[in-house]
Amino acid sequence: MPRKTNHAPPPGRGSRAKGAGGSTPADRLIRAWLVGDGDAFDDLAEELIAGGRDGVLAAAVRKLSERYEEDAVEDFADDLAEVAEAAEGQREFDFASLVLLPVVPGGGPPPDPARLAGGLAASGAFPPEAEPAFAAGWSTAEAVRALSPCAVRRVLLDIAGGRPPADLPPAPSGGGADGGVLVLAGALVFRTEPPEGDADLDPEALDAAEEARDRERMAAFERWRASLGPEGARVLPFCPPSALAYEIDASLDGAASDDDDGATLDEIMDFVEAARREAGGEEVVARLAARDGGVELAVSTRSGLELDRRVFILEGSGLTADDVARVVEGSVPIVDGPA
Repeated sequence: MPRKTNHAPPPGRGSRAKGAGGSTPADRLIRAWLVGDGDAFDDLAEELIAGGRDGVLAAAVRKLSERYEEDAVEDFADDLAEVAEAAEGQREFDFASLVLLPVVPGGGPPPDPARLAGGLAASGAFPPEAEPAFAAGWSTAEAVRALSPCAVRRVLLDIAGGRPPADLPPAPSGGGADGGVLVLAGALVFRTEPPEGDADLDPEALDAAEEARDRERMAAFERWRASLGPEGARVLPFCPPSALAYEIDASLDGAASDDDDGATLDEIMDFVEAARREAGGEEVVARLAARDGGVELAVSTRSGLELDRRVFILEGSGLTADDVARVVEGSVPIVDGPA
């Protein structure tokens, strides 16, 4: 739903930020970002993006790069992307945001994009009030990352409106750059404004409930992704354009040790699935406990009938207990208590 960007101005900006003069839109955008005025930054960035003023945004990036390190410029560009990849108050919808599904094809042809789009839309990974819409066919990660902020917004509006995204060309038949990473581009469309919440409810309780729903949705995505089976393609986590580079780097950096790590994680998933089959349709839960060199995994029914337990040795594998927890949580809930 609508969100404000999480600005990260460069450290030690104090005196220089105060002295950042100029009255052009680019100067005002930089100044709002440097002093941490998120509302002013978001409002001005939205005005520029909605007006198609990529030249002003490019000038702001260039001016910032003349005074600050590369990391700060990247943070600034990321914040612009976060504004561009969501829109609200349009005639066709109340709110919409871009969502990307990156996929690394194997040696053969890439998977059917329509089948992946349909499966992801029905997986339970998105809020029930959202209407997922996907562009037809693959694009390349390189093409997505080359989009200007205004082009990102146009892609969002095209997909949300059921039109082919004119700014996002289809992938060539041989795949794309970025190590062959292909992208399925879509939009989550919220047609109407959500109902007002109960002002008497505890905000912390509301936040906790939303976090629980987010975990459930991510678990649903992991179950769907696991159900795809080994097809020679690596499906990465879905993300907005501003997080695409991170997801690619994180997933492909981990691919170097995937032979050993993947075998261990596959073994854990097989263990959990075997226990689920034994449950005969009853809800299954898992408990984890640290053990010397590894983690003990116990699987039982929700009513307390233990189905199986096993210690998985992680020493030397590059995996952590958190990695195990993420994989297990993609199939069954993890509950507290001794394993």
